[in-house]
Amino acid sequence: MKIIVLSGYGLNCEKETAFAFIECSRKLGINNVEVKIVHINEIIGNPGELKSSNILAIPGGFSYGDDTGAGNAFALRIKNNLLDEFQDFLSQDKLVIGICNGCQVLVKLIPEFSNLALIRNDVGNYQCRWIRVKVSPQSNSVWLQDLNELYLPIAHGEGKFFMDQSVLDQLIENNSVALRYVDEEGNYANLQFPCNPNGSTYDLAALSDKSGRVLALMPHPERGIFFTQQDNWPLEKEKSKRLDAAMPKYGDGMLIFENALKYFAQAL
Repeated sequence: MKIIVLSGYGLNCEKETAFAFIECSRKLGINNVEVKIVHINEIIGNPGELKSSNILAIPGGFSYGDDTGAGNAFALRIKNNLLDEFQDFLSQDKLVIGICNGCQVLVKLIPEFSNLALIRNDVGNYQCRWIRVKVSPQSNSVWLQDLNELYLPIAHGEGKFFMDQSVLDQLIENNSVALRYVDEEGNYANLQFPCNPNGSTYDLAALSDKSGRVLALMPHPERGIFFTQQDNWPLEKEKSKRLDAAMPKYGDGMLIFENALKYFAQAL
């Protein structure tokens, strides 16, 4: 199993993302996992690197400083140099994840997402906080299989999914709605801040393509793979102690990476 985590031009979460895959393989006891951080220029110079991989991850950051809009320039670099190879990758039984800035890149590369945009947060500033999301009951995402609610961090200034009603209706029909923001009780946020931290239409936090193999999400699962990364871990530790329950080692972010590795581990 080979996993490529892209780097370059302002992407800055490649090490955390690669570590999440590595730690996940350790947790699951899967030994045949190769995780490589590869600069986009290396892929352009040697497309075979991408072709020989099972999973492609586009991590978070601020590619090209987001100067032409979040993810725009990096998406154009892929379109102008690797479009055929990228489309060929998508057509095969392989997995793709785009996290935060990577999500913004994927929205501009996946044809199903071409009529929507990720724009500036309604609150007008960068949001860095922990949020709750719920997996859509209709989602067929490989990455989210058998998951329900997740507690994950977000960190973005342009995380608002924006589209007209007809586009949203099509996404719902295609089962492309993957994650939606919810409140503490598990009810959809209904656009209310801070449960919906950016004003995203339909409380959208993540999208999946029709195949279920591509996941574009604004939350950062790689920053929530350990329980002690959570902002509320001291409180939850005390609750566990009083209930005489073991404190968990891993956080909800790990579950997303587990699904990806299990998908290929079963086939290999």
